[in-house]
Amino acid sequence: MSKQAFAAVEKSFAAETASAFGFLASEFGLAGPELQGLVLPVVAFVGRGVRYRIMLDSDDKIVMTRIEIDLDPKRLVAELENLVRAAGLGARNLVAHSAPTLNGLRHSLESQATYVRLLQPHMRSENVVELMRTANAREWNVR
Repeated sequence: MSKQAFAAVEKSFAAETASAFGFLASEFGLAGPELQGLVLPVVAFVGRGVRYRIMLDSDDKIVMTRIEIDLDPKRLVAELENLVRAAGLGARNLVAHSAPTLNGLRHSLESQATYVRLLQPHMRSENVVELMRTANAREWNVR
């Protein structure tokens, strides 16, 4: 695997992520894409009480999505693949992560965006807290 191939991934990450996950803004009314991250490049989409963070791990050459739910005064944070399993949408290993090349990045973003779209109705349900906890969400104090 060449450094040039991954350099293309790093350069294209924000635009490719905005394209793959743009439906969160256009269809579901979330704000974004917003480029964040000091250590890892992160693209975020934020709505009332929910946040999707798509991150590029340059060391492992993977892309990952985390979903956050705000519960005053706590925040629940879960990995997409755990939520996919908890919601009965499929096995954890069906969510693609590998991003050593631009094609790999695009494939993984498409896979993750597909599952986020399927998951979105669950994130708006009254059982979202139970779903997050079933998905082994980490709980953080935000105050």
